Amino acid sequence: MDSTTIRTRRLLALATAAVMAFGVGACSSDQNTSAAESGQSGPVNMEFWGWAPYEKIVDQWNASHPIIKVTFKKIPSGGKGGYTQITNAITAGQGPCLAQIEYQAIPSMLVKNTVMDITKDASADIAKYLPSAVSASSIGGKIYGIPVDVGPMVLFYRKDLFTKYGITEPPATWAEYKADAEKVAAADPSVKFGNAPSEGNDLAAYTLQTGQSWYSTSGDSWTVSIDNPGTRKVAAFWQDLKDKGLVTITGNAWDPKFNKAATAGKVLTFVNASWAAGGLKSDLKDLSGKWAVAPMPTWEAGDGKSSSNGGSATSVMTGCKTPGEAVQFADFLSSDPQAVKTGITEGLYPASKAGQDDPSLKAGDPYFGGQQVGDLYKASAAQVPSTWTNGPTYQQVESDLSGAMGKGTLPDAVTKVQASTVAAIKQLGLSVTDG
Repeated sequence: MDSTTIRTRRLLALATAAVMAFGVGACSSDQNTSAAESGQSGPVNMEFWGWAPYEKIVDQWNASHPIIKVTFKKIPSGGKGGYTQITNAITAGQGPCLAQIEYQAIPSMLVKNTVMDITKDASADIAKYLPSAVSASSIGGKIYGIPVDVGPMVLFYRKDLFTKYGITEPPATWAEYKADAEKVAAADPSVKFGNAPSEGNDLAAYTLQTGQSWYSTSGDSWTVSIDNPGTRKVAAFWQDLKDKGLVTITGNAWDPKFNKAATAGKVLTFVNASWAAGGLKSDLKDLSGKWAVAPMPTWEAGDGKSSSNGGSATSVMTGCKTPGEAVQFADFLSSDPQAVKTGITEGLYPASKAGQDDPSLKAGDPYFGGQQVGDLYKASAAQVPSTWTNGPTYQQVESDLSGAMGKGTLPDAVTKVQASTVAAIKQLGLSVTDG
């Protein structure tokens, strides 16, 4: 999964100075003009590159906007070559006007001089979206994308197996989660309560819930704090459960090993974003009615803090001659009622505040026994901490963490990637402090 996660991100104003020094000064305000302001007349044609299922929304736009036409081009997901394809095309002068950019990738794309400052055109309507999503799309108070979707985290759990093992309520805290896991293991050691984080994005999402961040700035320097108290707490918790055999490491709901274990009744829970429900529904159809949804367990009882994993913005790319019209389309994609409804049917949980009240999200979900899971997703999205700062090397962090997590303990992986991230930022020519 290419996240995102996703996640509440905000770069401090001084960080912008550091990034600008690396060569994004070409994104000047005089580029933020509409076709009319730039003297262009007649039809406007724009390309939009991405990997999400946006085709139907683009068709809806084109049907109602005969003068401004958008052509959607499907590309590989960002982490699987999409960002490289976008960057290369812009360098060659053949880039798209718009592109799907995951929240965590916006800083690195800014460093590469590929995303434009759209504050002038986007400010009037940006309050339509969740503050956490706006923050994730902004750097130093400037807007670099219109939020599309978010990935509010929840606990998916097997109602039937909870009853079988005498668990009357889903765990509200991580301490209760561990206690329930121990109870299940005592009854049947072959059954696992859930699955431990196995990817860098997973660890980032769990860390976000603690209110800690992996990046910050100090003066004119980046500070890397992957090995922080919050991440260490998360890593130690899950490593302990792994060492005691209480959780599985067979992956996520789209992993064949997880699906096999779930079908056999050997795993009881799954913590992930709202979009992960699609994996359950598509791969575990026969378990319809047996799964339910609860809030993500918290570290402190009653604190309500949740997290987010995944999500993207629609960014206007450097070289776009009609950024005003590009922002109009991006706003339509993210907030037009019919466009949002189409996105929901394609598995996108909207960053639009109004979109989260779409009737389709209020209805009972048959797969979850008629439960109104949309209310839980909305509540989770509202409880994501706004303390996360993303930096210019997130893809390196995610890759390094995923690799290290597969070879050793989670605490060891955190320590190793702290060092590799400091080195990676130095290679970008930016000042960096080991936090």
